[in-house]
Amino acid sequence: TAGTYTVTVEDTCDFYRYTFQVESMTTETASLEAPVITDTCSALPLTLRVVAPDGSTIEWSDGSTADTLLVEAFGDYSVIVSNSCGAVAFSYSLPEPEGGCCRPFTPNAFTPNGDGVNDLFSPVLMGCEVASMEFRVYSRWGELMYEGLTPTDRWDGTTLNGTEAPSDIYVYTARYRFEGDTSEKAESGDIALLR
Repeated sequence: TAGTYTVTVEDTCDFYRYTFQVESMTTETASLEAPVITDTCSALPLTLRVVAPDGSTIEWSDGSTADTLLVEAFGDYSVIVSNSCGAVAFSYSLPEPEGGCCRPFTPNAFTPNGDGVNDLFSPVLMGCEVASMEFRVYSRWGELMYEGLTPTDRWDGTTLNGTEAPSDIYVYTARYRFEGDTSEKAESGDIALLR
């Protein structure tokens, strides 16, 4: 700590007294900076940064020596920071969520005109291992237009009797369950059919 200190040295021949002032004593230490993660699936890519005293050497687990590391995959990362005072190791872990990163997405429009682009409609469960899914499409008057009972079913814009449904806004409901999950998810919304 800061303050005035006196050192006295005595030997058989003489006596010495030294007084000195310490203004402040700081010890620089290294640290690893990482972002706060609230949603693991949307965390990547992220950057880890080492803050270290001048003259320090940095070595990441992949062999790189920069003060930053771009993390583009789930896993464990470590870094060793060393200088004349010693070495310190840091580790960072970003585990992949159980069941992977599932991102449900449902389009809000489709164009079943036979051009091969946006011709079919269903909830899209990207990166999801789906155990079961069913969805239904209703007209604005509550008439059932389509019923899909498997994860691969898609609405092509035709009604249950095989006629083309007109351009309009329809309501969909969906229920699905992911592999390894006992709870069922549900969603509903609007879909615009454009011809």
